Amino acid sequence: MTETLTKPDAGNPELGHLHQTFLVGDEIYLRQVEKSDAALTVSWRPSLLPFSPERTESWIEDDLAKGRQSWHVIVRKADDRVVGSITFRGRGPATYLDGYVDPFYGAQGERWKAEAFRLVLPWLVDEQHRVSLQISVPATETQVIAALEASGARQTARFRQMLSHNGERVDLLCFAYLNAMWVARLGDPFATELQRSGTGQPRPVPAPVRLEGDPPKNAMLVGQRVYLKPIDKEDAEEMARWTRRETEADFGVSRLLASKANKTWSRLDGQNDKMQSIVGFAIRLRETDETLGDVALIDVNYFHRYAETGSWIYKPQFRGSGYGSEAKHLLLEYAFDTLGLHTVRSHVAQANLRSAAALRKQGYREAGRLEWIELANGRYTGDVVFDLLASEWRALPRTT
Repeated sequence: MTETLTKPDAGNPELGHLHQTFLVGDEIYLRQVEKSDAALTVSWRPSLLPFSPERTESWIEDDLAKGRQSWHVIVRKADDRVVGSITFRGRGPATYLDGYVDPFYGAQGERWKAEAFRLVLPWLVDEQHRVSLQISVPATETQVIAALEASGARQTARFRQMLSHNGERVDLLCFAYLNAMWVARLGDPFATELQRSGTGQPRPVPAPVRLEGDPPKNAMLVGQRVYLKPIDKEDAEEMARWTRRETEADFGVSRLLASKANKTWSRLDGQNDKMQSIVGFAIRLRETDETLGDVALIDVNYFHRYAETGSWIYKPQFRGSGYGSEAKHLLLEYAFDTLGLHTVRSHVAQANLRSAAALRKQGYREAGRLEWIELANGRYTGDVVFDLLASEWRALPRTT
């Protein structure tokens, strides 16, 4: 691919940027997605799989037009050709921002993506008064990274070897763009050193269990004290009951109540014959068959071969006794040896020191921090983030 590549079928010759007073740059401008953009689906809707214009047109009418998602297309000013997109979604005080440009344009397209970010950051935060923007970009996109830093965004985390690009592994960088008015009032959160917990020294991985006789019913992975099985209705209802007895407000961001119906739906809805984006297991005690909690791989990406790990021990009497770590290592065995993932990451609320210490014991490396993504106890707070490579997990000492 070269920068001089020109794609056919240029867009509307009436040059829409002449009728727009903001989000207009030197080479590109941004506007909302229109139904007619479906004709150029591949240039702005990122996907490894094909989408026909008809399917995209239906998606625009059913989802985008009803405000369920926020998409803006990146349009080349010279000829009104759509070349990429900017998407953003909000959760709590944070807005998560993603950019995409048709890879056919190479370094030229990266320049357009960089310019799109330069336009969007002050528009969303300084003009629309959002609290924070969270942006993730591959470490290879040096023009985009330079544009983010020049705009005042700062790098907050680095997930190693998370992406696959042309047969090589590439790091994923996280940036934050914070509202300057709130920084002036509340102070710079990155100036505060986070409290650490644990020695940071990983403990040996439990040795594989050799079963005598039959495995526990429906077990997929078996450890010394616990086993993992597909979550069923009985497990989900037990988990829901124990959310009513939570004793620790900092176990997550806050305590949440779950109904049996909601817990059943959230844990069983993703179970299907296709590759699941969330792969969850119930943790059961081998001795009594009692459900302790669950572990999961979240947002599994089978192309880049990564996922986020999560674990929940619902019964307080089983916390701090190694049950969660044993279940986590069974999950990692499944992630790396069964699914063939290359890396995993994990997010922990900054106040949850015990979970952060557990991750360090399990071999995870601290990758950075995310700030102002949650509201807890009357203040903006964030997560400590970790990553773990398959090669590192396999190199950990094993018990005999």
